[in-house]
Amino acid sequence: MGSATPARGRRRDPSIDARVLRAAVDELAERGIAGFATNRVAARAGVDKRGIYARWPERDRLITDALGSLAAGLTVPGTGALRTDLMAIVPAVAAVFTSPRIEILQRCVQEAQEYPAIYTAFRRDSIDRCMAVVEEVFRSAARRGELTGDPVLAGEAFIGILLTRTGFVGQSTILDPAQQEAIVAFIVDAIATES
Repeated sequence: MGSATPARGRRRDPSIDARVLRAAVDELAERGIAGFATNRVAARAGVDKRGIYARWPERDRLITDALGSLAAGLTVPGTGALRTDLMAIVPAVAAVFTSPRIEILQRCVQEAQEYPAIYTAFRRDSIDRCMAVVEEVFRSAARRGELTGDPVLAGEAFIGILLTRTGFVGQSTILDPAQQEAIVAFIVDAIATES
């Protein structure tokens, strides 16, 4: 009979990742990219700095992941209809355009242009990936014959309405489920194929 080798070290605490990312977002909100310090993130999260370095050996990756936690994190719903696909993603997209998320993202995206590696990674992993999901919702609608026109422009129009309403009417209008439904209905009616 052989003996089992005991596991070495402690089991990884899954709550640490979430705490560190929240602390990193707070650090970015307060100090931006230039002033971002892993030591302060560790103190904010109540974790040992070594635990952060074990998960994020590079400061830039931690910053990119923290910014990414503010993005929509969309997946294609695949409900089979444009209206229901848009209703499935509109709450997550709208949430990105509300305080304090939008202010942190705007500040850091502007600042990230001075840090090409961070900007490129954030753009690829968060902005481009979310836009690809929105575009795929409209491409799927085009394949089903629900859409006239360019799916990319339709996706940009959808995002544009949410941004415009946030900036000119207020955040509450895009968080209200009835308003979300009205926005989706407008987009669907505006681009739908004629029966």
